Amino acid sequence: MADNGTDVTADVLQQSTAEEEVRICLFGIGGDTYAVTVDVLVEIIIPQKIFPVPTTPSFLTGVISLRGNIVPIVDIRPALSIPPASGISQVAILRHHQMTIGIVVDAVSEVVSVPLSSVMPLPPEAAVQEAGTKNRSRYLLAIVQRSNGVAALLNVERILEAITLG
Repeated sequence: MADNGTDVTADVLQQSTAEEEVRICLFGIGGDTYAVTVDVLVEIIIPQKIFPVPTTPSFLTGVISLRGNIVPIVDIRPALSIPPASGISQVAILRHHQMTIGIVVDAVSEVVSVPLSSVMPLPPEAAVQEAGTKNRSRYLLAIVQRSNGVAALLNVERILEAITLG
């Protein structure tokens, strides 16, 4: 297995057990490619009706009823320094521990297995944040190198923390 000596690689290694590959779901948000590991992905849906919730933070688009369960739908674009979505085409339903949320995505491209050696830590300069600026890298876990480009692996735990604290 690849060992870069970083906590990021260790996190991905824990999720992939003893295998040499990790399965990820790739999707587009605002022209960029992002990914989540399939262990947190429940499903991809096209929402029929999103119910707005008054007096909630702006990132909370609303809630849906998914097979009798209320699921909050969030737009993570502002956290990633991308303009908010004008419409919702697809929602990735994610579950981490006991929390389930949906994140607005433009389009899901594929679910693939990638070698652990292609999962790279963020560059050190990505962690540097000037006072008063947004730092989208805090919501990223790693960069996945692929033959046709790169994808940013989302840090679902940090996204959930930001939502619950927001």
